[in-house]
Amino acid sequence: MRRTAWATLFWLAACSSDQHAGVTTPAPDANVEAGHGVPDASLDASADGSREGPEASPEAAAEAAVPLEASVDAGLGYPTLLSETGLFTDIAKETLGAGIRFYQPKYTLWSDGATKRRWLYLPPGAHIDTSDMDFWTYPVGTRVWKEFTVGGKRVETRLLRKAGPDLDDWIMIAYQWKDDQSDAVAVPDGVVDASGTPHDIPDQRTCHICHDNTKGHLLGVGAIQLSHQLEGVKLTDLMSEGRLSNPPAGPFTLPGNAVDSAAVGYLHANCGDCHNRSSPLYPGISMQLFELTGQLATLQDTTVYQTAVDQPYPGNIPDRIVPGDPDSSEIYVRIGLRGSGQMPPVCTELVDPTGVALIGKWIRSLSPGSDGGSDAGDAGAKQ
Repeated sequence: MRRTAWATLFWLAACSSDQHAGVTTPAPDANVEAGHGVPDASLDASADGSREGPEASPEAAAEAAVPLEASVDAGLGYPTLLSETGLFTDIAKETLGAGIRFYQPKYTLWSDGATKRRWLYLPPGAHIDTSDMDFWTYPVGTRVWKEFTVGGKRVETRLLRKAGPDLDDWIMIAYQWKDDQSDAVAVPDGVVDASGTPHDIPDQRTCHICHDNTKGHLLGVGAIQLSHQLEGVKLTDLMSEGRLSNPPAGPFTLPGNAVDSAAVGYLHANCGDCHNRSSPLYPGISMQLFELTGQLATLQDTTVYQTAVDQPYPGNIPDRIVPGDPDSSEIYVRIGLRGSGQMPPVCTELVDPTGVALIGKWIRSLSPGSDGGSDAGDAGAKQ
């Protein structure tokens, strides 16, 4: 097993908000962009049971927000029960509250095989500040939920709530589902092997460590992640609804062929939350795997190409990515490890076989002897 001086730095920041939850491991040829399946009709239904369409009226949405505000414990900043967060008006029937919409990212984070569902609520009439297209600033009152199912059983639902005007004014809390699935209870200290599964529910500190590594805080909502035609909220929806303060000309596409774009997207989703210029890791590790919307003209323009291909690790360690040679590429080696030196460093106990196969295939497709891009410190200066 390789050893590196970076190990300590990696362990200081959680890789993402998705904890290990592995019961089902995707087959090696599984679609690397998980989440392309069509969700159950109830997931994107409005409060009256209709399919997702135009956003609910401001009056209805405001009314739906009342249960959350009324149930928040002043000393905690969150309700003690999931049923009080406004996600469902009928938790048994999974009837969504008004204005709450199903969404999914184009590129998903590996969670040891757990199945996930996600929902988004934006306050009526509010805009997302997209003056920085790479790191959105969300209006006060924004809420997102993510549900984890392991072995067919709901184990956890996480809530992130924008409680104030500052960038860091986010309340983050996880809820553990009761055995009878009637509701979920807040667990601020987290739970190891929750509900008899291998899934660990993170404590609040871990949630913040992961999400606070980017200025946007929301890892699955953003310009690149919502540039798709999957079920649920899309970038084009937010554009047509006038929800973005500075709307782009259109959706964004990661460059290159199918393998290139899938591999770059995989690293963006699974590694970019720690490896970006706004992360506290960046001063010690000048590598960016979080892609920027202004650097997508060609594969060679991407942050991963600029800062990882033919770029060395500090000290006597192989290059981050060696074109044509996955086994000599530190990134490839690390994503295939679990234990000391693994990547991501925490929040996963099982190797993602599909992801490892994808990154290996991509590295083999890169031409050996390429210049590997420019100096790592120059990429993404706009951040």
